[in-house]
Amino acid sequence: MIKRNSALNGLVALLLLFAAVLACSTGNETEKANKLVNEGNAAVQEAKQHLIEAEQLKKKMLEVFSRAAHERGEDSHLDDARGFAKQAIAAYESAEAKCKEAASKYDEAGRLKLNDKFKEYLVLKVKEYNKRAELVQTAKGVPQALIDSESRQGWINKANSVNAKVDQLSKEADDIASQADKIQKDNPDIFKS
Repeated sequence: MIKRNSALNGLVALLLLFAAVLACSTGNETEKANKLVNEGNAAVQEAKQHLIEAEQLKKKMLEVFSRAAHERGEDSHLDDARGFAKQAIAAYESAEAKCKEAASKYDEAGRLKLNDKFKEYLVLKVKEYNKRAELVQTAKGVPQALIDSESRQGWINKANSVNAKVDQLSKEADDIASQADKIQKDNPDIFKS
């Protein structure tokens, strides 16, 4: 009886140790995932700032280009517009890189041992930010078209085509974001503020 109790106590102790290791392991994975998600979220904030800058530069580009169109033969305005276009492209490229960084952080977090709903959420965030990176890459086509254009109408046609594609990609990214938001809303016990 003493040997049996000793073996049983040893087994219970071993199971408790295993449970504690498992709990710590799961906790560490969630902790790692949260750290990666925070890094991804920081990249998203940086992407937003670069995107705001890009849109402001594109707006200046359009204003200067419009002035050039009204003052026919004014090449300096067109050169200025193209200068703003180059700056806008650089800002778009920075935003695109940050979107890709966010997607990468979410992807890395999603590969850890986590709750299935949290993983599902992260898969959607990866898709969303890859789509947003594609959107930003496409959006830089407007200033690039101005740089490449040989005629005002050629630029307008290209810009309209690019803007239509940007609108489509924006809708797709927003739809994916809505799916992720629903998972977050439906599982408040997993997603704590």
